[in-house]
Amino acid sequence: MIRFRLLALYIFPLLVGASVWAQSPLTVNQVAEMDVSDQIELEWRIDSAERALLAGLPAVGEAIYRSLLERSMTQPTLLPERMHLLKLGLAKALIAQGRYLAALEQLDSIPAAAQTGAYPLYRAIAIYGDGSARMDVDAFQTALQAVSESALSDEDQPWFALLQGFNAELEGEPVRAIAAYKDAVEAAKLPLLRSYFEGLVLRQELLTAPADEGLAAELRSKIGRLEGQAAAYPYVREYAVTLYSQGRVAEAVGAIERELGNITAGYAAGEREHLRLLKGLILGADSESGRAALKQLIQNGKNREAMRIALQLLAQVPGQEADLLDFLKVIISRTEPHPLLGQMYYLRSQIAMKDPAMLELAERDARILLERFPGLSGIGNVYRLLAYAALERNPPQYRAAADLLIQLRDQSTDSQELVELNRLIGDCYFLNRDFANAVDFYAAARSRELGRRDGGLFLRLISAQLRVGAVDAALQLIDEVDFSGSVSLLDRWRAEWNVAQALQVDGELERALTRVRLLLKDSQSIAIPVALDIRLRWLEAYLSLEIGETEGLAERVTRLLARLNSLPKGGANSLGEEDVVLLHTEILLLQGDVLMRGGNANEGMVVLTRLRQKFAETAAAQRSYLIEAAYHGLVGDFVSAQATLTNLAETYPSSRLAPQALFEAALYCERRGSEFYPQAVVLHNDLAERYASDPLFYFARLKQGNLLRSMNDFAGAQIVYENLINGFPAHELRYVAELSRADCMLALAGNEPSALGDVVVILERLLDLPNLPLDFQAEAAHKWAFALIKRKSLEAAKEVLWLSVDRFLSNGEKVEDLGPTGLYWVARSMLHLGEILEGEGAASEARRVYRMIIAYDLPGRHIAISRADRLLDVE
Repeated sequence: MIRFRLLALYIFPLLVGASVWAQSPLTVNQVAEMDVSDQIELEWRIDSAERALLAGLPAVGEAIYRSLLERSMTQPTLLPERMHLLKLGLAKALIAQGRYLAALEQLDSIPAAAQTGAYPLYRAIAIYGDGSARMDVDAFQTALQAVSESALSDEDQPWFALLQGFNAELEGEPVRAIAAYKDAVEAAKLPLLRSYFEGLVLRQELLTAPADEGLAAELRSKIGRLEGQAAAYPYVREYAVTLYSQGRVAEAVGAIERELGNITAGYAAGEREHLRLLKGLILGADSESGRAALKQLIQNGKNREAMRIALQLLAQVPGQEADLLDFLKVIISRTEPHPLLGQMYYLRSQIAMKDPAMLELAERDARILLERFPGLSGIGNVYRLLAYAALERNPPQYRAAADLLIQLRDQSTDSQELVELNRLIGDCYFLNRDFANAVDFYAAARSRELGRRDGGLFLRLISAQLRVGAVDAALQLIDEVDFSGSVSLLDRWRAEWNVAQALQVDGELERALTRVRLLLKDSQSIAIPVALDIRLRWLEAYLSLEIGETEGLAERVTRLLARLNSLPKGGANSLGEEDVVLLHTEILLLQGDVLMRGGNANEGMVVLTRLRQKFAETAAAQRSYLIEAAYHGLVGDFVSAQATLTNLAETYPSSRLAPQALFEAALYCERRGSEFYPQAVVLHNDLAERYASDPLFYFARLKQGNLLRSMNDFAGAQIVYENLINGFPAHELRYVAELSRADCMLALAGNEPSALGDVVVILERLLDLPNLPLDFQAEAAHKWAFALIKRKSLEAAKEVLWLSVDRFLSNGEKVEDLGPTGLYWVARSMLHLGEILEGEGAASEARRVYRMIIAYDLPGRHIAISRADRLLDVE
């Protein structure tokens, strides 16, 4: 069976453990990614935006939604349905700020097929706007009638009640409108959000008040008769509202100020502060005078409700965050604590969160809330805020975020909240690459979520299981959900794709192919997205090629390409441009690979050349060079293989494949013969100098040192190894550089005792390093003993050799764990031990050592037989 793998997997297995395959699975689209880290990070940001809206901070929510949408323009990783949700969220944030035309623009950009769920609700609100005469009443009521209350979340209910109030006013039913507005306020769960809706209701009252001069005159008369009495309050309030509706803003403000200045009036403190709130509303929170009035109310007020509404009105004005933060700083720093101090810390932390430069302030305020205001309504959002802040750190503090959410989870008894928190904790561990813990928390979340919508847990759990190597557990989970129908068909197919990739990485290609073929067989009776169907058929063809089932494969790939090219432009079955390019290039790459492996090299090169010319900037075009180089290497044309790979590195110097190409080129160069070793050294050096941060840097330097040793330049090689040891003291393969340096020192030492002593010390210390592979231990022990022998320390060498032999051969399990290399070095140690014993005249002991080699069937068995027989003859 011919298998095209990068030659590093053949030539350099110890040093290249994570190579890029010549024809790897699709890696650009989200469907193809086993790593869901980007998706998790995206959902954290979306959750943060939604919580800003829930807290009555639409300007903060708008900033986050816009950043997500802007990022999607430069990094198009969002699925269309997620993009639509972001636009809906942005529209909600704009509506909450009274920017109705901008909200309508976002809503109109959402395709008709995605205008479901809460979409009609927010479209109706955006159309209603400020309730002006220019409003399209028919469009508003049509959108309202399309709202399905059952499709609304708890967070949508206040908006729905507000909408019903708007409609009641349009239909001339003020009593029903007032009741609906009351429902809107009561439906808002958090105090800050409730204050936000109270502010909306007050604003609506101003906007819809009748502009009736007769009513104004009547109210003015009543106020005159009740002057100085508490009973005048409702008439003063209504009078100011009526004046405002007539556009007489200055008179409305003057009426309020006269009453506030009347110290003999018997108003209660709360009534006076509601008049101050009304003054701020009339002047407008977006005006300097209006903000000043609201700030004065907050600074000097006593009525929590009025102050809370004033605080929310200030927070809703876009572009005034810096001014609000300065104001909050003044109030928070006062000696006497403000009645809304907890809400102020919360508001400031939320505003500061959207500015990376103010992250420390956000975290500090959040921790103050946990310590001093543990009973604050919505304190759970503070834990989430701190967790989000930990993730925003550079580098992100995933474990700290998980610990915060675990604290919150331990305080919760709500089943659905426990599902969400376990998911979020699992996300933190997943992002921290602690996949075992991620599996545990995702599994705990799914166990509580049975019978509910999946919410993305299925794909998360599958991805985490695959990362810890639990492929069978992942397959069992897929089979269970397939039987129960508890996840979408699309998610199930995505999971199958990921499992197929995991099986492929584990070398279980036949098992992966069987799984994909069964899935494709099932697809004949069900409807699945065209893009995913083509992907799976591509994967089936690719796996067929890898295991050598090539009969009819070229025709299948050709038909797949023709099917892609025949898909209609536009409509339900159409693909986005990104999907089309991705699939087209990957199928072309596969087609070229199939032709070249099938012996049609010329036709294959025609396909690969067309791919490079038409889609030069794609990942497939870059990997086409790997396909070509692998073909040249297969037929023994190492010169062409090397040239192809250096061409890849030169054409795409910024590609993630460039260092891989240089590394592979150096390996081909080495295979051309020892006279080309210097050129291979130069290629490895080019890689190291141009891509110093690439993981292959370490391996290239190791290979460079190995080649210098092969060229007998032990001094140059030693310098290379010492630079690696000093530059990467914690590298997982440091021991390889350590032993290689010792080899160089041993070669350069000759028979000089002090130099040999240095080698002995290094090799002895090397064996003290933790977690050394057994084969490596066997090699290092042999070389330690060899250095002792050269130093004439035969007793010490004999002890080292025997301890090494006894360690591996006295323990049957360790013998089985040794690979061919380890067995070779153990055998060499035993032959050296036998030689020393022979030299000491201990023939029977030496013969016993040789017989152990024979009994364990170790390398050098025939030498051991010959020596044992010779000693027997001597005796």
